[in-house]
Amino acid sequence: MLNLRTPKRIVILGGGTAGWFAALTLRRIFSANVEVRVIESSQIGIVGVGEGGLLNIHDALLRNQIDIKEFMAETDATFKWGFSYEGWRTGKADDKFYHLFTSARGEGAQWVEGGFLPYYSALINQGVPLESWIRGFQLIKNNASMEEAIKAVDEDRTDLVTSFHFDSYKIAKYMKKVALSRGVVHEDVLVKDFVRNEEGLVTKLITEKGEVELDFLIDSSGLTRQVMAKMPGARWQTFKDYLLMDSAIPFYMPHPNKNPMLITRAITMDAGWMWQIPLSTRVGAGYVFSSKHKSEADAIDEIQKYLGFEIEPHKTIRFDPGCYEQVWIKNVMSLGLSSGFVEPLEATSIGQMIEQLRNFERVLVSSQGIISENSIREYNEANLASWHGIRDFLRMHYDCTRNDTPLWQEVNKSPMTDRYAEFRKCIQERTPHLIDVENYAINGWGGIFHPVNWMSVAVPLGLVPVSAAGMDLLWLSKDKQQKALDFVKKVQEKGW
Repeated sequence: MLNLRTPKRIVILGGGTAGWFAALTLRRIFSANVEVRVIESSQIGIVGVGEGGLLNIHDALLRNQIDIKEFMAETDATFKWGFSYEGWRTGKADDKFYHLFTSARGEGAQWVEGGFLPYYSALINQGVPLESWIRGFQLIKNNASMEEAIKAVDEDRTDLVTSFHFDSYKIAKYMKKVALSRGVVHEDVLVKDFVRNEEGLVTKLITEKGEVELDFLIDSSGLTRQVMAKMPGARWQTFKDYLLMDSAIPFYMPHPNKNPMLITRAITMDAGWMWQIPLSTRVGAGYVFSSKHKSEADAIDEIQKYLGFEIEPHKTIRFDPGCYEQVWIKNVMSLGLSSGFVEPLEATSIGQMIEQLRNFERVLVSSQGIISENSIREYNEANLASWHGIRDFLRMHYDCTRNDTPLWQEVNKSPMTDRYAEFRKCIQERTPHLIDVENYAINGWGGIFHPVNWMSVAVPLGLVPVSAAGMDLLWLSKDKQQKALDFVKKVQEKGW
């Protein structure tokens, strides 16, 4: 059992997006006589990779009483309505498909039958691109301005759900300002070590200025994993057999279009792919690649040849894709990059951090601070299951047909997890169903990716045959089959 009913001090090691989100959450949960302290060092800084969120970031901001308009202004934020994938099938410039953030209010998602979506099955069966019928897609396609996008949302002319692109450094600065205004304590100091008692609990941090006693510690120290890496029982589970990328070179670039795009671009390169995340003032970009197939210098050269101008690369990030099997050990929980990290594809890092933090709050509040070992074990099991869902979803992106370079040839031959391989067999016979992915979210956790997300990638990659979607429709009565086909006819007539 862990007693957090009346803690004196909770420490968060590391700022950045994860650290300050944690600080705001804990400050909101605990009474004013509990000190919430963020300890970070300005000598270390933060990793500027994550500049885009998933759909759960909007709720997380509201949950922490963050004003959305102020947040956007302070962080150079723009709307994010999904992703565009360019070159993942042929490597050519005209090869593009979309994974959009669609709303349950959208007509296509309103009919659920036997765990699948008949309207989507009919669209797939009739060869209609899934993004083409969604209200608001034309705004993306036509490079609409933020003003036009905001107006479309206000006037209910889109079924797209808004997440955000934002500046990693500015979001940390902004959330720090908000947290300090709410009573969070901040200390700029280097942490040298920590002390554990006989029960294995971390009782204090040793800093260059002295000792800091604590009752609970959140390790959000980034890729250094300053405390969690030294905790007994902390086991890292690598995904490197399934996800080959292990390096990233971030950089900034000007907008390639008149307006900031409303989606994140993922453009294949010779040894990986390039992200382009549009902010109000610039584009945050980077090349994620396999160091086995490309050196850092050659990667920079390839970027510059592709873009047609020189860049100023930031420090190259090296990583082993994976996560801790247990992110909560005794009175220490790792969060954000300290908990796990894979390549930035699909913005999973921030999305997972928010879900992890939401469930920590749920466990803490539901138990009134008296937390059983059972709850901690179930929390860790659910966190690992969620990471496995991320791993398999990303692996599906590499189940593609591009094979014109050594990296993409090896990608074609790389192994699949047993679970993904079985899922792949099933979607040869029918579309992705809820039952296929629901167990990636267990013990009270919410799913990061749902059947529509899986379909949005699997269908363009050719993993779901037209005949498989047709088999879905055969499970329906004749009247319902006609209802689904009438929907497709309406979509085609409207020309969305």
